[in-house]
Amino acid sequence: MPEPFTILAVDDEETMLRVLNRTLTGAGFVVETCADGGAARDRLRGGGIDLLVTDLTMPGLDGFALLAEAHAFDPEIIVIVITAFSSVESAVKAMKLGAYDFIPKPFDPEHLLLVVQRAFDNRKLRQENIGLRKVLSERDHLGRIVGVSRAINEVKRLIDKVKATDGTVLISGESGTGKELIARAIHYGSPRAAGNFVPINCGALPDQLLESELFGYEKGAFSGATARKIGLLQLADGGTLFLDEVGTVSPMMQVKLLRFLQDRSFMRLGGTELVQVDVRVLAATNEDLAEAVKAGGFRRDLYYRLNVITITAPPLRERLEDILLLCRHFLDRHAEKLKRKITGITPEALEMLQAHPWEGNVRELENCIEHAVTLSEGETIEICDLPPALRNAAVGDSGCAFDTLPLTCSLADLEALHIRRVLEHVGGNKSQAAKILGIDYTTLLRKLKNIAPEETAGEERQ
Repeated sequence: MPEPFTILAVDDEETMLRVLNRTLTGAGFVVETCADGGAARDRLRGGGIDLLVTDLTMPGLDGFALLAEAHAFDPEIIVIVITAFSSVESAVKAMKLGAYDFIPKPFDPEHLLLVVQRAFDNRKLRQENIGLRKVLSERDHLGRIVGVSRAINEVKRLIDKVKATDGTVLISGESGTGKELIARAIHYGSPRAAGNFVPINCGALPDQLLESELFGYEKGAFSGATARKIGLLQLADGGTLFLDEVGTVSPMMQVKLLRFLQDRSFMRLGGTELVQVDVRVLAATNEDLAEAVKAGGFRRDLYYRLNVITITAPPLRERLEDILLLCRHFLDRHAEKLKRKITGITPEALEMLQAHPWEGNVRELENCIEHAVTLSEGETIEICDLPPALRNAAVGDSGCAFDTLPLTCSLADLEALHIRRVLEHVGGNKSQAAKILGIDYTTLLRKLKNIAPEETAGEERQ
């Protein structure tokens, strides 16, 4: 007995409808019947039909037109065509319109059941594949949120709670903290995963361009609009729209966004008809929208529409225990991309990375690792492979406040202070210190001989 599977049978011959109904119902399928194409079209609009079995030649709306209408309502529906006027031309035309199979009358009931069962198995397999892709995609996107800190685990917990809902989510956090990554994890873990994830950076577009990108426009709406354009809202129908940097939206666009969020409908630029879409909205901001509301820069009603659920992406300085995992993650990614055999990071380099303030957050860390992988000459990332700005900042942060030194301080004293600070930072490793200072090992020993002869006595005797 097959699983519950609803079939709509359509034929203008009452006898044929009875045969179809008896044959399919006897095999355990749920069967509904219609005596003409118009009635079948109305029934299809109601949804819930898995497979359509239709005659081709009928008064009014014929089988070809019904087939096209069926796929317009539900692209996944399976259509089997049955007709007494069988011909190669009819079969080809039906297949081009998306028919699953073509059966001429009179037909053997066993053959019909075989085709229907095969269609059912095909649909079931496709649904299982979609489900598997969804699971793999969900794991992939959630897996990209790397870390074990309490802060990042709280983000993962919230994603797991909201992903199955349709609620609007506001993702806040500093630049570079991975707000779009969180949005993608929500989308691909949701029932909308098979739909489009459509991101738009609101801060990167002026008002008129942002409006036309979101809502689309009709031909002639403005100079240069030579054809209708479908907007991102319609592209996201059945999926998710991600409004990045939503805090930068102008007051005029805030009104239009609010109107859309109220009933999920809009008009294209230059249009007169409302377009209704089924879209989940996720938004992100690196600004404090609550403060922007108090200051009058952001509409209070729009803020409450967007802030149904809030997820805060933590800055990297609040999840320092994740830096090692993130470094390994980015190291593997960029080593593979650049075809480099790099297996790790030296303890000294890792210590420098963990001590950095990371004002650019995870994005800055990834750029740093990509820089190091690109320039590294060995199989491990060393201090000398890190960006100069990071190395210089580390030396400066170690206590070497050059602007507080007395004006009587000589260049020799300044050089000695700098060498000592670098040696202290690398734990006395003279080879590493020489690389950071940009001099060779022998030159460093010579300079150290003048600064602290006792530190180089061993090397000189060797």
